[in-house]
Amino acid sequence: MRKCVLCWMLILLCLGLRAQAPETADLYLSATAEYAEGHYARAKELLLPLHEADPSDDAVNYYLGMSEMALHELDAAEEHLLAAVQKDSANTWYVYALASLYDARRDQVRSGEYVEKLVRMNPSLYNNPNTLSMVADAKVAARQDSVALRYYNQALEQDPEYAPAQLGRTELLRRMGNFPAFFSGLENFIRNEGVRSEVKSNYLTALMDTVDSPFYWVWGDTINRLVDLDREMHPDDYAIQLLKLRMLYIKQDWEAVLAQCGVMADLARAQGNQEHLGEALSIAGDVWYQQMGDRKKAYETYEQALAADPDRTSVLNNYAYYLSLEGKKLRKALQMSKRTVELEPDNATYLDTYGWLLYLLKRPKEAKPYFKHAMLYGGKDSATVLEHYSIVLDALGEKDLATYYKNLSEQKK
Repeated sequence: MRKCVLCWMLILLCLGLRAQAPETADLYLSATAEYAEGHYARAKELLLPLHEADPSDDAVNYYLGMSEMALHELDAAEEHLLAAVQKDSANTWYVYALASLYDARRDQVRSGEYVEKLVRMNPSLYNNPNTLSMVADAKVAARQDSVALRYYNQALEQDPEYAPAQLGRTELLRRMGNFPAFFSGLENFIRNEGVRSEVKSNYLTALMDTVDSPFYWVWGDTINRLVDLDREMHPDDYAIQLLKLRMLYIKQDWEAVLAQCGVMADLARAQGNQEHLGEALSIAGDVWYQQMGDRKKAYETYEQALAADPDRTSVLNNYAYYLSLEGKKLRKALQMSKRTVELEPDNATYLDTYGWLLYLLKRPKEAKPYFKHAMLYGGKDSATVLEHYSIVLDALGEKDLATYYKNLSEQKK
């Protein structure tokens, strides 16, 4: 550690030690030695009287600000580092410190401004893809899109596969509405083997969350192609397989949806992920019931899903509700539905299923509180829930209230 202190003492000479009284110089060197050792509170304690004696001393301001930044006293650090830069604006150490401070404060615009200064002050050291991308990000935050694009391009000229610049430029092009260039950049990003698979699938999923029907009508095939490319590169990424399923749902290609559920289930088994396995089988069960009309296959698939993930509420509720529609295995259905209410007591859909099963088992008095609770959590927005509640109220002899909820149900329909 003493070697580190000696190095820092040499650095201090570069920062500009002025002629000082011996005791002041000793105090200053002691403070910087404490800073170098990581004793930031002690360094600050030693530097404060020096600052009080000469508030304009840039070296003291610098080390005081650095100590405060290490102690997470960011307001005080900003004040002292700004004072250092104002005294010596050509000192790259001071400028770098301010860039770091604003980065710590998540002030992207200011951090970028100081990084940009560093690039101009010392291009041989700071003109690199990382700093250029940081400046570009700051320009994006400041809505200086054309300037940001120029910096991203400079970064990619130096390293065409520098992922932060790739992604930043791609997203900027999307925001600017230059979709041919956007999708070209996105393909390059997906092909970049240095980018983690989850980063790619997360971006593609977020993209799908933002598109509307007209956009998908024009660019849907391109998005599908990029999703397939990502799946080809990262077949073990469950998230991209799930996104592929979503794309197939949009096409309403139910045979392909079921096949994709099989791919996801196999992947989940290989990875030992019971939650993912339950999800894949849950979706497959819904498709078998709702789109394919095969109740037997749907129930078999639901059983497999619950074996993998016993508390998957979507399966428990759907399975129970479909049994209620058939009037079969109502007690089994009631137990499944009860579990959903235990897990999500304020879910109006689950409350409705449980209350309706109680009614079907001729227990309307027990059912009523669940419907009342459902009314507080969105049940009034569902024609089905309102209709079920009106039937329960009618069974209890509350004719006027039953009529009221029946009318509300009709209005919703």
